Amino acid sequence: MTFQLIRKHKLREEYALVWLAASLAIFLFSLFDRILAVLAGLFAVKYAPTLVLVFGILFCVVLLLAQTVMLSVQANRIRDLAQTIGILEWRLRQMEDQLVSDDPSPLFTENGKLSATEIPGKTRT
Repeated sequence: MTFQLIRKHKLREEYALVWLAASLAIFLFSLFDRILAVLAGLFAVKYAPTLVLVFGILFCVVLLLAQTVMLSVQANRIRDLAQTIGILEWRLRQMEDQLVSDDPSPLFTENGKLSATEIPGKTRT
């Protein structure tokens, strides 16, 4: 299933490695129950399969924390980009207003192309 999500570009490779590692760990615990028994003895757990559940819950909590951090970073970047776009649109309107007040001819023709007027300080090629 993980390979199919990667192939359809719905899961990035760095996240796929985490899921493949978790799947491999669960697979190895199911094949070699002796590993699980040794770990259960190491952590003083009486019923070894409970350890798999504890590891699964810890894995989910760590993954959730990592995703939350990434979501916060992305939200900050989106806010910064929205502010930058707002400032650029404001500057564009200011420049257009300045051009309109300097030259009464329109900057763009009806089909959206630049008119014959030149932008001050720029040359058309």
